[in-house]
Amino acid sequence: MATDKPRSGSDHDSAGENIDASAFAAMRRENADPDEKVRPLPWFFTMFLGAIGMWGAFYIASTPSGEASAYGDQRTVSTLRPAVVSAGAAAVDGKQIYGAKCVACHQASGMGVAGVFPPLAGAEWVLGDEKVLASILLHGVEGALVVKGTTYNGAMPAFGSLPDEEIAAVLTYIRSEWGNKAAPITAATIAAQREATKAQSGPYAGGAALTALAP
Repeated sequence: MATDKPRSGSDHDSAGENIDASAFAAMRRENADPDEKVRPLPWFFTMFLGAIGMWGAFYIASTPSGEASAYGDQRTVSTLRPAVVSAGAAAVDGKQIYGAKCVACHQASGMGVAGVFPPLAGAEWVLGDEKVLASILLHGVEGALVVKGTTYNGAMPAFGSLPDEEIAAVLTYIRSEWGNKAAPITAATIAAQREATKAQSGPYAGGAALTALAP
């Protein structure tokens, strides 16, 4: 029976070289794993971060705290409480009433809507006799009304259901807004005119009826 002959040392060396060569070839076919190694940040970016840090430290150190300033709303609870209105002081905001009752027609600018709703800015009815103006709000007006040379044919609703103080406040507001400069109207004036015109059962018939009210 034939037996294998033991390999000589040279045969073992040759086989090892073949294995090493094959492994080396396989390694060359593979791509190496990515490696960023040691790559520092760009110098200008590092300086930028340092500048931001220095600015932040300066801002924190220089910003006042615990006092009224322009750096934020630091009002106290007592500051935010509404002011206590003393007896006899004006407690009604005419501008607020105007925004709720009048602005839809006469607009925030007081210029009204051309051809539809008359302006209040510079209007002779606003700046004229306070009793006539009070009567307009108390009873309303409908029909032809000339305002600043333009004739309007519409209807002004009555606001007689409002308290005298509110009517006085809104009339005072429109007489002092948008460049208007007329004397304020008091609640006492509204009350007196309400009593004087209590027989009026409906709106006034245009400008002619209003003119007849003037002294």
